[in-house]
Amino acid sequence: MKKLLFIFVLLVSFSQARVVNAIAIVVDGEPITTAEIAAVQRQLHVSKKEAQDMLIDNRLQKAAMKGISVSEDEIDKRITLIAQQNNMSVKKMQQVLKQQRQSWNSFRDQIKVSIQKQKFFRSKIAPTIADPSSDELKIFYKNHPQLFSLPSSVTVMEYSASTAAKIQKMLRNPSAQKGIKHKKRILKGTDITPQLLAMISQTPKGKFTPAFNNGSAYVSYKVLAKGKGKLKPFEEIKKEVTIAWKREQQGDAVKGYFEKMKRDASIEVIRR
Repeated sequence: MKKLLFIFVLLVSFSQARVVNAIAIVVDGEPITTAEIAAVQRQLHVSKKEAQDMLIDNRLQKAAMKGISVSEDEIDKRITLIAQQNNMSVKKMQQVLKQQRQSWNSFRDQIKVSIQKQKFFRSKIAPTIADPSSDELKIFYKNHPQLFSLPSSVTVMEYSASTAAKIQKMLRNPSAQKGIKHKKRILKGTDITPQLLAMISQTPKGKFTPAFNNGSAYVSYKVLAKGKGKLKPFEEIKKEVTIAWKREQQGDAVKGYFEKMKRDASIEVIRR
């Protein structure tokens, strides 16, 4: 699921580009050009075949989300929320993005895509996942204690960049750190939001968290060490356990959804 989400976010700009060079593949009437394939190869350091597959997935995802509308008001509310979570005003956020040479319109477009994805998952994927039984939840809780234990503190290496592409490139190849800032930090539960603490606590030692936009930059944390954690009682966090269980099931549901789309789609390869 993470791979599918990442591909959509990163490649949306390519799909909107002016068609140049020759058409290589046509997916349900949507062309993929040789220039787009070459651009993905350069950006992600992947083979031509991998780039083609990514762009085909991108076109299928665009088709799946066709018709999902997002209003300007929804975008404004999401931006305000992000600003509040990072203890800054929207005006201050605009200034920070300008310093990072990212346009405000580009940022709004990214927020729009994010909201579209959430609506897509709520309307197309979530309904296909059945509610778990209490026994299933208890087994999941027992088998995944790390998901429900919040450490007293975590030591991380924080990596930040002005664009999502730079962070994603670094996550694929940790040695590719051009344009990436990093610093070691010790985070305590009182220092960060519960959502961020949960994300970090669920990331294994030595691994990176998913990249996210904190309102001023794109960030990923590499977990270096964790303080002693305390497991929350099942009855107190049954709702959290349910959400975590569904999140795991969601990966298989998304994969199945797009595999079916690919089987049913008209994919014509013109140039290999």
